[in-house]
Amino acid sequence: MSNVSDTDARVSERGAVSIKVVLGLLLAATAAFLVMKLAPVYIEQQKVVHDGIELARVAAIRGWPEDRIAKDIKRLSTEYSLPEDGINLLSRSDKGVQIALRYERSVDLLVTSYAWKVDYTALGKDL
Repeated sequence: MSNVSDTDARVSERGAVSIKVVLGLLLAATAAFLVMKLAPVYIEQQKVVHDGIELARVAAIRGWPEDRIAKDIKRLSTEYSLPEDGINLLSRSDKGVQIALRYERSVDLLVTSYAWKVDYTALGKDL
């Protein structure tokens, strides 16, 4: 027989750490890294979508001609450093203006690269 009554006598020993703690810290660090890499791309996407919706709405309400809409599309493309075909005018009719937002951003994740794709159609309706 053993005279040791407690099997967890060394748990409080210095430097002893549970595997659960190590895995939890690793998971938290990975989540923080992903948030730091993906949050700026998501915020930019939301700004582009908002500006595209606003452009479609204003163009429909004011009845802008296609060349004026194309000028503002060019301004948005240069402001957000989008490719030439990133923002396109789909249609302009009496019912409204449709603007397509289709572009891709590459996010470097150390071991791989993620392609963040944006595909949204902004519809501006006339009053």
